[in-house]
Amino acid sequence: MPVSQTLFFLIAQYVGTVAFAASGAMLAIDRGLDLLGVIVLGVTTALGGGSLRDIIIGVLPPQMFSSPVYVLIAVGTSILIFISESIRRDKFLESYKVVDKYVNIFDAIGLGVFTIVGVETALDSGHGENAFLCIFLGVLTGVGGGMLRDILSHEIPAILKKHVYALASIIGACLYYFFYKISFSNNFAVILSVAVVLAIRLLAAHYRWELPKVKNS
Repeated sequence: MPVSQTLFFLIAQYVGTVAFAASGAMLAIDRGLDLLGVIVLGVTTALGGGSLRDIIIGVLPPQMFSSPVYVLIAVGTSILIFISESIRRDKFLESYKVVDKYVNIFDAIGLGVFTIVGVETALDSGHGENAFLCIFLGVLTGVGGGMLRDILSHEIPAILKKHVYALASIIGACLYYFFYKISFSNNFAVILSVAVVLAIRLLAAHYRWELPKVKNS
């Protein structure tokens, strides 16, 4: 991969790490967890999906252990969120809708970035001809951390119930893989694919789009 693309993906991973860590930290604060709990949920959200991906493709130890800078970024972000919300505690607690809005925004950014990072990791590992594996690893990277976060906070994972969450990741991963197959400009492919995931997630949250499900009487 050219140096410019490597740098672009590095920056994208930093952005995704901050976004997911912020999402996990804010949810932890809303659930009343202490500082350690906020850090654990922040780090798990940011790096859990990537770790699951690395285990599947045999990258051991996972990147979070071989490149601890991502852990430091996630920990630092979680602490900053904790301090910020401790200072403005009354405003944070006065409206769940406000909290949920910001969690959704950070979560959508992280979902878009890490979905594409997951597909690119599969491609870099030599699995470019295996479309299913590339897309699966992209989705796992995007939703895995949030799934672990929800389990730790006693929530039904968002991918099973929340506004086409996993579907947005699947569409983004498929789109990015398609761009790869037609040799579309890599940096623009990243931007467009992330933008599609972000748009779907935010529109779904705003308009309350949901996949069909059986209504409980």
